[in-house]
Amino acid sequence: MHKQIRRLTLAATLTALSVVIDVLFKQFVPADMKNIFGLPFYAMPLIIGSMLLGPIYGVLMAITADFLAVLAAGDAYLPLFVIAAIWWGFLPGIINKNFKSFYMMLVTVLIAHLLATISNSLAILAYGFAEGEVLFWTTLVKVGLIPVNTFILSFIVYQINLRLEPMYLDFTIKTYKTKKVNSR
Repeated sequence: MHKQIRRLTLAATLTALSVVIDVLFKQFVPADMKNIFGLPFYAMPLIIGSMLLGPIYGVLMAITADFLAVLAAGDAYLPLFVIAAIWWGFLPGIINKNFKSFYMMLVTVLIAHLLATISNSLAILAYGFAEGEVLFWTTLVKVGLIPVNTFILSFIVYQINLRLEPMYLDFTIKTYKTKKVNSR
C-alpha cells in the first residue's frame, strides 16, 4: 500500500510540474513560435516519471498532464494531440531504465521526439489547422530541429537525473523496505 502511495505521489507531482511548464510555455511563447520551435519542455517530467515509475504510470501522467494543461490554458481539448504526450510518457519507460547512460537518453528522446512530432503533425492535419504546403514546411522545420531539441532535452533530463539520483535511491529503498515490512 505504501509503495502505491509513494508512486502515486511522485506521479502526481511530476504531472503537476508538466502542467505548470506547459501552461507557462503557452503563455510566454507566441503561438507561431511554439508551433515551429517544437521544444516540448513539458515532456521532461513525463520522461523522468516514465523512466522511474514505468510506462504505465508514464502514459497515465501524459494523458492527465495534457488534459489539465489544455484546461488550465483555456484551450479547447482536442484528443488527437494527446498521442504526442503519450509517446513522451511511454517510450522512456520501455527503452531507458538506465539513468546513467547519456547515449541511451539521447536515443530515447530522439525516438519519442520523432514520434511525437509526427503525431502532432497528423493531429494538425486531422483538425484542419494546416494543410498542404504549410503543413509540409512546418513539419519539415520541426523535424529539422529534432536533433538540436533532442540534445537540449536529453542534456537537461540527464543532468536532473544525476542530481536527483540520491532521491531515487532513497525512494527505491524506502519503497522496498515498506514492502518488506508489510509482507511480514
